[in-house]
Amino acid sequence: MTGELAAVLMSPGAVVIVTALVGVVLGPTARAGLYLAGLALSAAILLGYEKGLTVSLTMIDAPFLNLTLTPLRVDGLSFIFALIFHIAAALNVIYAWRIGDRVQDVSGLAYAGAAIGGALAGDLMTLFIFWELTAIASAFLVFAPGTPQSYAAGMRYLVVQILSGLFLLGGLSMFAADGRGLAFEAMTLMRDGGGLDLAALAIFLAFGVKAAFPFLHMWLQDSYPQASVTGSVVLSAFTTKLAVYALARGFPGEDPLIYIGAAMTVFPVFFALIENNLRKVLAYSLNNQVGFMVCAVGVGTELAINGAAAHAFVHIIYKALLFMSMGAVLYRTGTVKATELGGLYRTMPATTVFCIIGAMSISAFPLFSGFVAKSLTMSAVGYEGMFFIWLVLLFASAGVLEHSGIKIPYFAFFGHDSGKRPKEAPPQMLIAMGIAAALCIGVGVFPGALYSILPYEVKYEPYTADHVITQMQLLMFAILAFALLVRFKLYPAEIPSTNLDVDWFYRVPGRAFLGWASGASRATWNALWGIATARMHALLERIYAVHGPEGQLARSWPIGFMALWTAILLGFVLVLSFLA
Repeated sequence: MTGELAAVLMSPGAVVIVTALVGVVLGPTARAGLYLAGLALSAAILLGYEKGLTVSLTMIDAPFLNLTLTPLRVDGLSFIFALIFHIAAALNVIYAWRIGDRVQDVSGLAYAGAAIGGALAGDLMTLFIFWELTAIASAFLVFAPGTPQSYAAGMRYLVVQILSGLFLLGGLSMFAADGRGLAFEAMTLMRDGGGLDLAALAIFLAFGVKAAFPFLHMWLQDSYPQASVTGSVVLSAFTTKLAVYALARGFPGEDPLIYIGAAMTVFPVFFALIENNLRKVLAYSLNNQVGFMVCAVGVGTELAINGAAAHAFVHIIYKALLFMSMGAVLYRTGTVKATELGGLYRTMPATTVFCIIGAMSISAFPLFSGFVAKSLTMSAVGYEGMFFIWLVLLFASAGVLEHSGIKIPYFAFFGHDSGKRPKEAPPQMLIAMGIAAALCIGVGVFPGALYSILPYEVKYEPYTADHVITQMQLLMFAILAFALLVRFKLYPAEIPSTNLDVDWFYRVPGRAFLGWASGASRATWNALWGIATARMHALLERIYAVHGPEGQLARSWPIGFMALWTAILLGFVLVLSFLA
């Protein structure tokens, strides 16, 4: 037991979280140095593990309640997610170095440590603990700007994330009550004998909330654009990708995920097309990209799971790069609204180049990381004969080029000249963006390095004539469509506006209902309080009439009358004493 406990305490997630807490007492530079050293130590521990390692602890040893936890499990699937979480955390530390906000630094690294711990969790209870830690730690990144809008968005974000945890807790409790244990393994929504498995459904919903399934996605677009300059970068890396890992672990091959994922890839395209806030465009784009991963998990073959894992790996890097570039723009100009930007390439050339690299990666241009990862999923869907789903993903691929590959760099750095001439991004931000950009290109040029760490053996060549020509045709026609729309002024104009999403159905009617409920409860309380006080006043008046200074008991009584009553009371007491 002692050896297992020591292994758990020295596990990567625990090391990162402890490092984050120790950094509270340090200054910005020392804190960044400590965090990078802690991440290097944690990564070294992870790389030193043998595949297939599990560490279990028996917490309660009793015949009626034998609770065994597996807080550490390292296999092909958990390893690649834990590794990319380390890389993302290191990039975030470097990017946030210049700002040096203590709360954001500590909460950001603790958030990363919780995500790493969740990826390495071998049981549902350990997963739940880290699941909730990610929710609590990440909420501080939304609160960080300190504006009323960020506070309100942070509270909504926290409520949704805690709700996801409650679903997970309910599901694992039902598993334990049914005697099925807490091992985090593949499960199905339907029982073997038929009928819906409510425990599995609760866990499925928990993962779905965090993965931002359609109609459960609004927290993402609500909170990420309201986060701080560095907060949105950190948020983009962990929450939804931890959910993708959980789905790949818990529900591989579940058919509903195919259609849920396909829907996720399509609907953000239309919202991102008309959105003015470029960080919100990236939030919708995040929905789109996670949809590819969810769809791959639903297909469930080895190639598809490899596709989901590879896509998550490269997506964390290029999405962080895009959020970093927009964060740098926000840091220097104070805005990321398309209507207020344009022409920034003149004074922010390096940021412009890095943004374009991120845009080409997310658009899956050949020789960039998105191409070698997304093609795995597209091929897996094609091999299974899902022609309609393949067409949906193809349309979504063109859409992501439009709203993230073209719209983001075009309206931020080119487009109309806003007249703004800000300084280039700080050196620390440029270093982080440079590393991310190098990884985007490196993985795209040398995909074998990525394929070698995927969960299953890969026998796949992305750079075939068929793959390259098909993708280039798609990209060129999408670029042509964008150019023609802009040329003939048919592209939706960027205007300051608030675009309604499905959260309108609970935020606006919900606020109206709460207002009505508040008024109704206040009126009810006032009515009940009025009745109670009226009764109390009437009672007090009657008491006063009897016991007051002018009441019946306060007037003078004849001595004989009082003697008579004294004798009556004495006799009554004697009778009671006799009977007793």
